[in-house]
Amino acid sequence: MGAPATFAGRVLSIATLHGKERALAPALTAALGLERCVVAAVDTDRFGAFSGEITRVLEPRAAAEAKARAALAEFGGDLALASEGSFVPYPPAPLLTLDEEWLVLVDARHGRVFAHRHATLEAVFAGRRCTSLEALLEFVRTQPFPEHSLVLRPRERWSTGHPVSKGVRSREELELAAQALLARFGELWVETDLRAHHNPTRMRAIAAAASEFAAELATPCPRCAAPHFRIARSLPGLPCSGCGEPTDWVRARVRACDPCGHELELPRPDGRTAADPGSCGACNP
Repeated sequence: MGAPATFAGRVLSIATLHGKERALAPALTAALGLERCVVAAVDTDRFGAFSGEITRVLEPRAAAEAKARAALAEFGGDLALASEGSFVPYPPAPLLTLDEEWLVLVDARHGRVFAHRHATLEAVFAGRRCTSLEALLEFVRTQPFPEHSLVLRPRERWSTGHPVSKGVRSREELELAAQALLARFGELWVETDLRAHHNPTRMRAIAAAASEFAAELATPCPRCAAPHFRIARSLPGLPCSGCGEPTDWVRARVRACDPCGHELELPRPDGRTAADPGSCGACNP
């Protein structure tokens, strides 16, 4: 059953409290031929909150699936989508922050779960401990505020009973919250609000993830015609243009079908057939 027959004319519930439907619905509706998307106002914060009051106990993909299944349980229907984001140090350069966005689509009618991961360094996130209003304002001048909202709390790690100011978008609100925290605790922690409706760069990351996911869902397996003939992995070994030895650069991608197990190796989409000698261990040890 191909993608059009699987999804066409159906209603997709999007589990969100944070306006993610604006980023998710357009690409998926167009690519899959959905009748429409509706918001399932699931209390997604119960699966974890960036600001620390609720700890996420599930892995990101599992958390996204739990949100989607909650949408089906609480609002009905048979097709639901949810996302979950994580901000972690970027392994090659730990001072940079990597935004990982998982999208999970639960198709209860056909008993399938589809998932997609998107990673980017473009989403804004920063935080700092401040012991004065002046230090706070110095930090804020380095940030895209007020386009990106801020969160203020007493310490970097939230503790029971500690106040939290989220979605801070104005200078007046910022100073009032800061003065209250400094008067009570002598210091504060300020960081970017990571909720999608308060973080435009994260919302753009979610939209990019949706476009990628929609394209993969709409790609049928050439053997069994099932939807989501996905990119399963990349293969290293692009030969060096100088000596011909394999490098760590990607030489091909492998698409795979979960229902029938069919796999297909495809060349790089950019058409590149050789790597720069500067990245070659033989030419540049």
